[in-house]
Amino acid sequence: MKRILIVGGGSSGWMTAAYLSKAYGCKVKISLIEAPSIPKIGVGEATIPNLQKVFFDFLGLKEQDWMPHCNASFKSAIKFVGWNTRSDPDDYFYHMFGQLKEVNGIPLSHYWAHLRNAGQISEPFAYACYNKAKLLDAKLSPKARDGKSCMSHAWHFDAHLVANYLRDLAVSWGVEHIEGEVVETRLNEDGGIKSVRIQSGAEIAADFFVDCSGFKGLLINQALGEPFIDMSQYLLCDSAVAGSITHDDEANGVEPYTSAIAMSCGWTWKIPLLGRFGSGYVYSSRFCSKDTATEDFLKLWGVREDQVKLNHIKFRTGRNRRAWVKNCVSIGLSSCFLEPLESTGLYFIYAAIYQFAQHFPDATLDPRLADSFNKKIEVMFDDCRDFIQTHYFTTKRNDSDFWRANKHELKISDSLREKLSAYNAGLVVCPPVTTNESDYYGNFDLEFSNFWTNSNYYCMFTGLNWVPERSHPKLGYHDEWMKQALVEFQHLKREEEAFAATLPTTYDYLLNIRGTRSN
Repeated sequence: MKRILIVGGGSSGWMTAAYLSKAYGCKVKISLIEAPSIPKIGVGEATIPNLQKVFFDFLGLKEQDWMPHCNASFKSAIKFVGWNTRSDPDDYFYHMFGQLKEVNGIPLSHYWAHLRNAGQISEPFAYACYNKAKLLDAKLSPKARDGKSCMSHAWHFDAHLVANYLRDLAVSWGVEHIEGEVVETRLNEDGGIKSVRIQSGAEIAADFFVDCSGFKGLLINQALGEPFIDMSQYLLCDSAVAGSITHDDEANGVEPYTSAIAMSCGWTWKIPLLGRFGSGYVYSSRFCSKDTATEDFLKLWGVREDQVKLNHIKFRTGRNRRAWVKNCVSIGLSSCFLEPLESTGLYFIYAAIYQFAQHFPDATLDPRLADSFNKKIEVMFDDCRDFIQTHYFTTKRNDSDFWRANKHELKISDSLREKLSAYNAGLVVCPPVTTNESDYYGNFDLEFSNFWTNSNYYCMFTGLNWVPERSHPKLGYHDEWMKQALVEFQHLKREEEAFAATLPTTYDYLLNIRGTRSN
């Protein structure tokens, strides 16, 4: 390969450019073309914990290098509000990051369920099985003042600032930045892409093309005709109205978690950053009009339409049949999309970039590389689709047509049915290969094949008041194991108390790393 052309900027384009430049830039000329006149969606502002290990560490960037440039904050969980009862601010639960500890090879989740059924424990799952729920309630930072991590965490950031930061970085590393709108794609005799022509008339050829053109799939769908597999029968939401809401951090603090607030026809995200939070109402157009969604969104935050710049988004749920076709790979929205209930948007981007770098071809374009890559993307997407789907049909909400449809109309895959069966039988759902945090988040190939584990499923199912029908079959035979588990529960409490006494607030920590507040 002599030249790679990335079509489209934004988060997906510039993340791809920076990563490939670091990986292959000394041997391959990398160019990126974007049209300044085409607006970027820019709402992918929440991430998951492996972002640093998989992406920024590879680029040689530490948290303190990139976070201040991107108005970044911390995310140690997702707080689900109102998913069991309508309009009750005290109805919430946390989906925690991090793997559960084990006792005698069985996760604490199963000891909790056993003790709960026996009436020996009453605390909610996240408060009993993790050492950070009360820290989140107090809006404490996941990192100590000396920078040591005390909680598994991901990040919130301004997606436009991230794209700009990576653009400047990639260009400084030699990536060619071309401004212009693609108006034509020309193909080779074998059906692959030969070149693109931009509005100025210039024709740009390359050996390989990366489609980062968003939902329109300019290269992969339009030029190469690869079909998009619609999966709206699995998930009903297809629209969003989003905006940025100002926030008084000094008075109210900065929450170190994303909130997902249930609404009558979907849910609203809240992503706290310094000085503001990003928010958007994700809804189903089948049950809610654009005007009604806008009205409900503004009412939720107590703002008028003239006070907020609103972004209306229509999205497609599903994936391309193949993400890599001939000499073109699609990354980001041009490849696949799920509603952002578990912050999978950016994950899909850097996971695909990572896998493409692992499968990077030479000029022969061995089709086995594309086949392997496509299979990995398919498995990743379908696994995430199944996990997000569990958020809907397991809830007790039954107060609108939307929630009733989620309970009775969704198509459920065979693989998800197997997980549900294992859960109800008291078995471990998708056991992680390792419970060691550094190993788990440090080995992406390992994590990629086993992403949503027992810890994730238990957080969601128990939060939605859906407990397993049976306890783990071993636990009824080992009384001493139960005593060991009780000791572990107490150990988590002591850790939590120690952290609470020493950790700064998230607001104070963020000011410190920006140099705007002294220790």
